[in-house]
Amino acid sequence: MPADTVLIVEDDVFISMDAADSVSRVGVNVVTAETVSDALDILETEEISVAILDFQVRDGAVTPVVDRLRQRGIPFRIVSGSPLAEIADKGIPAGLCAQKPADYVKILISLISERPWTALRPSH
Repeated sequence: MPADTVLIVEDDVFISMDAADSVSRVGVNVVTAETVSDALDILETEEISVAILDFQVRDGAVTPVVDRLRQRGIPFRIVSGSPLAEIADKGIPAGLCAQKPADYVKILISLISERPWTALRPSH
C-alpha cells in the first residue's frame, strides 16, 4: 500500500521546510506549494490524502484549493496567522483552523483520522 501524501501549501519557505520535515518523519510523502496556482496544479497530478494550508499565500487566499479539496472529499486544515473571523468569513469553520505556530504532526494525526476510508477498517 503506498504511503499517504500530504499537500502543504505555505509561502514562507522556512515554515514550509519545517512543516514538511516534521510530517515526513511520520512516514508520509510530502508535496509542497507556495501558491494557490501551484497547489491546484498538484491536485490535478498527485494523489493527495490530506492537506495543510496557510490561509494567505503569494497569490491570495487558498479558498480555491479548499473548494477543490472539498469536491474530492480530501480532509484539510488551515494553519494561519490570519484572524479566525477572516477565515470563517470565507466559509471555513474555526474547527478546521489552527493558529501559527502549530504542531504539524498533531494536525496530520487529526487529519488522517478523518479520511473517509478509515471507517472501512476493521476495529480490533
